[in-house]
Amino acid sequence: MHILPFHAQRGCLSYLVVDPTSKEALLIDPSVEIASDLYLTALKEQGATLRYIAETHTHADHISSAIQLAELTGAKILRHKNAPSPHKDVSVAGGETLPLGEHTINILATPGHTNESISLHIDEAVFTGDALLIEGTGRTDFQLGDSEALYHSLHNTLGALPDETVVYPAHDYKGRTASTIGHEKSKNPRFLLSHEAFIETMNAHHPPTPELFEEAIAANTR
Repeated sequence: MHILPFHAQRGCLSYLVVDPTSKEALLIDPSVEIASDLYLTALKEQGATLRYIAETHTHADHISSAIQLAELTGAKILRHKNAPSPHKDVSVAGGETLPLGEHTINILATPGHTNESISLHIDEAVFTGDALLIEGTGRTDFQLGDSEALYHSLHNTLGALPDETVVYPAHDYKGRTASTIGHEKSKNPRFLLSHEAFIETMNAHHPPTPELFEEAIAANTR
C-alpha cells in the first residue's frame, strides 16, 4: 500500500492511499488549499483510479474539494451517516469494511471532535481526522463535540489498535505527517490524562474560532 501525504500551508493534511496491485485509490480529506491538479497528477503518476474520497468529519477550518474531485474522477464520496452534507455515495456509521484492491478499509466510529467523526484503519495505518492528532486531539466545543465520547474514541477504539499502527492525522502545524499509536499513548498529553481530568480539560478548552469557520461550514455542508 502506497501512502502519499499532502500538507497545506496552514497545516491541513490529505492522504492518497493506493493499492499497488489493482491501482485502486482512496483520497482522504482533500482541501481546496491543495490544488486539485496535485491530487490528479499524483493519481496519474501512480497509474491509479480513484475509487473513494473519504471525509473523516465536516471540516470547520478549510473547504473540502471532495465534490469537485468526485465530479472530475467519478469517485464515490464516503462520509458518516450523520454528516450534514447530502453528498454521500457511501454512508457509514462505523464497523463497515470496504475493499480497496487487495486491502480492506475498516471504518471506525471515533466521535468526540464532532458527532460524525470517523477514522479509517487500513493494514498498519489509521487515518484519524481530528480525533487524534500528533501529541494532541481536536477540540470538542462545537459541531456537537463531546469530551466523554472523545475519551472513549481515544482509549477504547484508537488506543486498542497495535502500538506500531501508524497514525495519519488531518492536521499538523509543525510539518509532521505521521506518528504511531504507541507514541501517542506514551507521549500525547491528552492520552495521559485520567478520565476525569480529560473531561475537565476538554470542556474548559475553548480555542479561537477557526479563521474560515463560517465559510467552511457553509461550503462543507452543502
